[in-house]
Amino acid sequence: MAFMVVNQAMNGSALLPKGRLMLCNIGRLGDTILRNSILESACRTYAKVDYICGRCNVELLRNDSRLNEIMVFQSWLSDPFRLLKSALRQSYDGFIDLKTHRSRTSLFIARLFRGRVKTGWNSDYLRPFHRDVRGVYAPNQHQIKTMQRVGQLAGLEPAEYKPSLVLTADSINWFRRNYPWERPFIFLNISASSPDRIWAVEKWAQYVRGCGLSKEPVLVNGIPADRNKLDRLCGQLPSAVAFQPRQFMDVAAALNDARLVLTVDTGVVHACSALNKPIVALYCAGGIATEYEPLASRRLVIRSRGSVSEIDPREAAAETLLWGLPLVTSEKHQPANEFSERRSMAEKL
Repeated sequence: MAFMVVNQAMNGSALLPKGRLMLCNIGRLGDTILRNSILESACRTYAKVDYICGRCNVELLRNDSRLNEIMVFQSWLSDPFRLLKSALRQSYDGFIDLKTHRSRTSLFIARLFRGRVKTGWNSDYLRPFHRDVRGVYAPNQHQIKTMQRVGQLAGLEPAEYKPSLVLTADSINWFRRNYPWERPFIFLNISASSPDRIWAVEKWAQYVRGCGLSKEPVLVNGIPADRNKLDRLCGQLPSAVAFQPRQFMDVAAALNDARLVLTVDTGVVHACSALNKPIVALYCAGGIATEYEPLASRRLVIRSRGSVSEIDPREAAAETLLWGLPLVTSEKHQPANEFSERRSMAEKL
């Protein structure tokens, strides 16, 4: 069946008031991690929180005990009828679409579901939302701040807004069983959804060597289509291993155990924000990048003047070392003057 309903544990907190909320977010993994920052506030406001998602982001939601019911939208051919059936059997006190841009799918679903107060991004011609997100959206504002303003617009109770990612025991156990690292490792991600965010394998290798990490254990991650690139990079770094996850939650489990993450702008960045992992992230130029920058307490964004491919690996390594990242090493006893040694290396670059 293309449209699935997954029943989950109900919120049992005695502090939650009555009412039922529907959240709608048919989106990508990284966006979902940021948009789900609204969940804490939503669960403080409503006794039950249901969620409409897509097949691409459902794995982030299945293990979140805060959610009551999950509906998975997969196909325009059959799912509208199943959505309509679900919409007819349940009326909601609140409906919030989490996208901060116009979406025909969101507009259609919002028209189907009955809700006392609907919040979302209206179009100029279709206005199913009573409270229009366009009034609180600001360019170059981080998505977490935007979600906070959306929550306020929807009348949600105040709460801490932060990236949300619930790890699964299955993925944690699978990763530690299949990748039993004896030393702290670095997670390096080479793949991204857009070509202008990709850095060449040779530049990654030069960057890692320039940071003095060529002998450190490195777990190299990428989508299946980039498998040849992974193998090439592992061939240039003697301690690198190609990662073969089953799903994104396996990637999240690996990030959770990593000491440092090196990546281009992709969902890995937002997972690191949720897990508060030290990160060096390569970004394209442009204001929209500021909406999706990492939030980990130890982070460095290296921004290109154009696409990521234009970033010079020598300059990137020098900037990384001058900022004190990476300060991780596989040695049990780190030298007291490690930071000064790395700064000296950067100055030589």
